[in-house]
Amino acid sequence: MPEDYHRFSREQRRRFWQQHVEGWQQSGLSQIAYCRRHDLKAHQFYRWRGRIMAAAPGPVSFLPVSIASAPRHTQPSIRIHTPNGFTIEIDRHEGGLELGQLIGLVAGL
Repeated sequence: MPEDYHRFSREQRRRFWQQHVEGWQQSGLSQIAYCRRHDLKAHQFYRWRGRIMAAAPGPVSFLPVSIASAPRHTQPSIRIHTPNGFTIEIDRHEGGLELGQLIGLVAGL
């Protein structure tokens, strides 16, 4: 910790911890190992990490979807491909999930 940390404004503290949370994420170290390496108090790191992570929602984006007509004898399924490589496929007859609910669930990922 810097010697003048107690004199930091609220915004300076937030920036200080934001930089360390980002540094930890890129380091590949455990939180404890990162804190030891940078002479940080682990309990403060945990508290600020929680604040910073809660304030920064993950990016969500949607791609255009085209729906092809399916033969009447089969039930069409819903298939969503996410940018990080996941595919979510739901048969229309399973679970009775509405499209709006599905979009809300995927947006929460």
